Amino acid sequence: MRPGRFIKLNEQERNALRQVYRQTKDADLCSRCQMLLLSAAGHGVDEIARLTLFDENSVLFWVDRSEAEGLDGLEDRPKSGRPPKSR
Repeated sequence: MRPGRFIKLNEQERNALRQVYRQTKDADLCSRCQMLLLSAAGHGVDEIARLTLFDENSVLFWVDRSEAEGLDGLEDRPKSGRPPKSR
């Protein structure tokens, strides 16, 4: 079990995360928002991992990235290589 690690969100940040969580069609982004909202509500990394079905390292990765980059850090970064073929 990892030590308690929580993020602090102001009301504006919390509302922005809730809005993205409700409106996005990107399941990965939705999960990331959920992780941060749970952390801000006082849930520990181990509990968030259990609730979201991600491992603790993934939860910590997204918490760290959101702290460093804010809401924009939750988006996927561009990937290198050839884009997938459309069907």
